[in-house]
Amino acid sequence: MINSLLAVSRPPPPANVSIQCDNYGVEARWEYPDQSRDVHFFVEVTHFNGRKNETTQNRNLNISSMLFNSAHSTYFVTVRAVRGGQESDSCESAIFSFNENAGNADIKCYLDFPEVELSPKDGKLHVQFINPPHLYRNTPALRDLDYDLIYYIETEESENEFTCGMKNETCESSVEFSEHRGVYCVNLTGKFGQRPLNPRRKCFEGDIRIYPSFTVYLYPVLGVALTLIFITGIIMLLAKKFNSEIKKNAITAFPKFLVFNPAPAGQCKVLKVETEIMDSKVKIEPVGDPHEQTTLIEMNSDEEQPSGDGDVGRGDLDNESAYGPNMLDEDDEDEPGSLSNGYDSPHVNLSL
Repeated sequence: MINSLLAVSRPPPPANVSIQCDNYGVEARWEYPDQSRDVHFFVEVTHFNGRKNETTQNRNLNISSMLFNSAHSTYFVTVRAVRGGQESDSCESAIFSFNENAGNADIKCYLDFPEVELSPKDGKLHVQFINPPHLYRNTPALRDLDYDLIYYIETEESENEFTCGMKNETCESSVEFSEHRGVYCVNLTGKFGQRPLNPRRKCFEGDIRIYPSFTVYLYPVLGVALTLIFITGIIMLLAKKFNSEIKKNAITAFPKFLVFNPAPAGQCKVLKVETEIMDSKVKIEPVGDPHEQTTLIEMNSDEEQPSGDGDVGRGDLDNESAYGPNMLDEDDEDEPGSLSNGYDSPHVNLSL
């Protein structure tokens, strides 16, 4: 009778204990038919070094803090219901581990490879992501970590291996392609020792080829222009210097009397043209006495007579040509407007 009462008061065991592991921890979950609040659950984590346990009223428990030596250990979880000091039968989970080489583990808890940023750089595809120890700070999978991250980038052309130190917050690398594709895809995998990361695939659509920037042409042009300006300035300075020296040498080469020294502004006298008042009536008077002129002509005629009649005739013609009344009269008649009409000088009549 007593044994039957004890059997009735003993709680039923939990069922379907499962393990949920992600990038931030490990959680154990189970099912239980009794919804009363007086039931507690005794959760125990077993690994090869020992056991750790904890009690909860919930039907799930984060067991991340109970996992140690995650690099090499395997674990399983045992859950028992407790009510009124009575424990139910236990229910165990499957064996799980973070180590890829744990052959007896049914569940492998791997971290996801972080989000990757792809961009063109120097004609290559640049790969950048946050280092997992700095991204998944509280995960038991990286507890007691003493390995650097070794990751692989696989493309359609090749596979490349890279290393990222634990102290680096970000990991960066570049992948080269032999030809333009338009769409560049990479597959990334990695691990810390024997703790692998889930693979990730990422694609970049665009052109990663390198083209000369505007500054590639601008700087040489500016350099040439500045060089030409500098050379031109030097030539102008030299020309100015040589020009002053040539002028100085040219001045010393000429006599001093050829050097023109301009007078000061106050001592320079300007020539001034002044008009002279003249009488508009011109009067011409004979020089000497007219009677003397007649006497001289007669004396000249007497000296020329002994040369013969031919000479006399020629002398008469000459006298008449020079002073004869006929010639003077003809001139006066032919040129009524000539200056002789206005003269006051009397005509000289020659008589032989």
